[in-house]
Amino acid sequence: MTDDQAKARRPMGSVNDSPLKIWFLAPLITLLVFLFLFPLGFLLWVGLWRVEAFQAVPDFSLGNYQEIFGSFLSGPRYGLALLQSLWVAVTTATFAVGFAYLIALALAFSVPARWQRLALLLAIAPFWSSYVLRLYAWQTILSRNGVLNSILKQVGLSDIRVEVIYTQIATRIGLVHYLAPVLVVILYVGVLAIDRVLIEAARELGATRWQTFTRLILPLSRFGLITAASFAVIVGLGDALSGNLLGGGAGASIIGKLPTYASMIMSDYSSSTNLPRTSALATILIVVMVASLMIGFIAADRARRRIS
Repeated sequence: MTDDQAKARRPMGSVNDSPLKIWFLAPLITLLVFLFLFPLGFLLWVGLWRVEAFQAVPDFSLGNYQEIFGSFLSGPRYGLALLQSLWVAVTTATFAVGFAYLIALALAFSVPARWQRLALLLAIAPFWSSYVLRLYAWQTILSRNGVLNSILKQVGLSDIRVEVIYTQIATRIGLVHYLAPVLVVILYVGVLAIDRVLIEAARELGATRWQTFTRLILPLSRFGLITAASFAVIVGLGDALSGNLLGGGAGASIIGKLPTYASMIMSDYSSSTNLPRTSALATILIVVMVASLMIGFIAADRARRRIS
């Protein structure tokens, strides 16, 4: 097909041919620059400053990064905190994706079609409330004299005390509650896109429900699962509220009782006048998050190609 034929087939007034497309994209580009690129660039710039007489002085120095990476070897406080964050983020993502996937499967295959929209709205309803309020609600439930232990006492199990608050378990509970509504939507859309003809064909060929799930539904859901897991890991790495309000800033794990990296950044910012070092710490976290996101993109793209 020649260029003239292609232009003849293109509909008149197409947005791609109109100079107005720049004006349509201008608000989005403006928001992207001022709400994302400009703050990120400023954060990177401040991380290169130095401190003199308790004041940040504009400069172009890698001294803050040398100090941070040097502490990884001499006293690996920052390094262990970063490992702690990765551990919490990955395990939380595993629990959250598994929980949300079960809800998405139930919505897609067990709920009648006319009730699915209402059921989906109910599933994502917690997302409409404040994240901080939900964390305080979990504090009330999980505290030593909270709702959970009060219920155990009422049913005659007063000898059992559930010590969950200010642990990594509580941190994960808060994160899973925050992530679940978003992950349900991501996974529900992916499950809903599976061709029902393939499922019916598998049933007619004698496949059991378990075989249909493991050999058909689960492989076709791989793209959505990887996308949801990537999102959950990113949120888990950057979250500090759940770790501070429910985990007490630190929690016992396989590498010891250490704060998460995001909690350490907040503590460093509130207790120190070294803003450039805090910016450098935040920049390192952003680099780790971007690397995790890129790994997720590559894995999701491979899953999409395999499905195609």
